[in-house]
Amino acid sequence: MRSTSEPAENSTPEKETARLMLLGDVLGDVRRDADAAHEARLSGQPRGAISGLATLDRELSGAFAPGVHFIHGNAGAGKTAFALQMAADCQSPAMFVTCEMAPAELLRRHTARATGTYLGRLKSGEISGADAEALALRAIEAAPDLAFVDATRAPAPLAFLYDSAQIVKRDAKHLLIVIDSLHSWAQGVSEGLPEYEALNAGVSDLQRLAARLGCAFLIVSERNRASMKDGGTNAGAGTRKIEYSAETVLDLDKDPDAQTDGAGEENRTLRISKNRHGAAGKPIVLKWHGALQKFREMDTGEKVEAAAQANLASKTARGRG
Repeated sequence: MRSTSEPAENSTPEKETARLMLLGDVLGDVRRDADAAHEARLSGQPRGAISGLATLDRELSGAFAPGVHFIHGNAGAGKTAFALQMAADCQSPAMFVTCEMAPAELLRRHTARATGTYLGRLKSGEISGADAEALALRAIEAAPDLAFVDATRAPAPLAFLYDSAQIVKRDAKHLLIVIDSLHSWAQGVSEGLPEYEALNAGVSDLQRLAARLGCAFLIVSERNRASMKDGGTNAGAGTRKIEYSAETVLDLDKDPDAQTDGAGEENRTLRISKNRHGAAGKPIVLKWHGALQKFREMDTGEKVEAAAQANLASKTARGRG
């Protein structure tokens, strides 16, 4: 794969204009979409980049649809780790645009999850450089089509993202692009615009780029202060365009009273606050292992136990009331 640090020059996508379309003009799109859905059903192959979490993929009608998808959460919920896991497990080429965390740290975190090595051991000095490199190579082999764009030192303008996406995607059918985070990316490319205007322009630009590339963007967003605890569709900080433009809005929440269990895991609740491709509002309880930087779905027994605990907590609260 060519390095995304040197995309082709002068390949910025041409601006498209609005189209006037009679209903009959849309028939071709409807037919192509139906054929793609039918082929995916018969072949068992996903129609796009997947999350790797069975319940979430099912609620998304099988995969992330082309367009922009947002995820936000409270402090310490694991938003970056969640997005990185999606990029590594999406079964398609993926491009992770990091505006806040150094690529080396992201690779360490991916290495922890892919090799089952505690993140702390990769940082403590107890593992030699040669052994750390060997572990990282195993992690790279586990996600050979994952690339990073380092926007921590310089902005990643829209034209750069377009060029880099073409390099990463090659001849693949699907592509997932992660932006971490919207606010950092938009402020970096906005050339001094106020935050509100920068965010509005950034969301619009990414939405158009997703349409141009025919791919899904998973965008990490900050929460506004009023919604920090409860989240929701309108919880994105800075602009209402986040919820209006989104194919889906995902809430990832850490219970302030969450306890680490004997396996080193804590519960996290992922809620689909907005969903253009299925039902909204469904909570998905996940297990999060911080040392291994890994999310997984609960098994059946764990779900039964969690439901019983929630029921008991509800009865206790009512009794106190």
